[in-house]
Amino acid sequence: MHLRSMNLARARLHFSCWGMRSRFVPARSLTSSSTPPSPSAGTSSARSRVDTIISKLPASLRPWATPLLQRPATHLTAFLILHELTAVIPLFGLFYTFHITHWNPSDMLPSEWIEAGHTRFKRYVERKGWDANGWVDSRSLVELATAYAAVKALMPLRIVVSLWGAPWFARLAVTPIVGLFGRLGGVRK
Repeated sequence: MHLRSMNLARARLHFSCWGMRSRFVPARSLTSSSTPPSPSAGTSSARSRVDTIISKLPASLRPWATPLLQRPATHLTAFLILHELTAVIPLFGLFYTFHITHWNPSDMLPSEWIEAGHTRFKRYVERKGWDANGWVDSRSLVELATAYAAVKALMPLRIVVSLWGAPWFARLAVTPIVGLFGRLGGVRK
């Protein structure tokens, strides 16, 4: 049997969370060589820069940063998706809370952020034509702008939550979805 076909046959993996077989995944060579292949100069210099950055991190953060070395694109995608989710969900949740309770904490937030949110959402409502139909009143715009300012004030917490959840989200959502698109598109590695 050809060595490549043996590697492909041994490379089948099972996704335990999906219960499906994946496409062929490149496996390590079955030959036992004493010296591993040397990485290219660009890869080793980039790797050493990342290793330098990680070595400067506090010891408690190093376990969270090292998975980024293994799959940086997947983790970055997971971080960006989580970062947007931690913006959109609280935006509408806070707007709903402010609207139902008639509570407006605008005095606790910077007025520049509230004005920026009001301008942004007013333009959006006018572009959609919702103000002509009476769907959105000025109170709703102020509540939405206040929710926007509150979400903006929560930016540091959102970043921490997104960084913390990126490896988990990458493993449970991003990687299986990328694998599904690869299977549907007929992409073979």
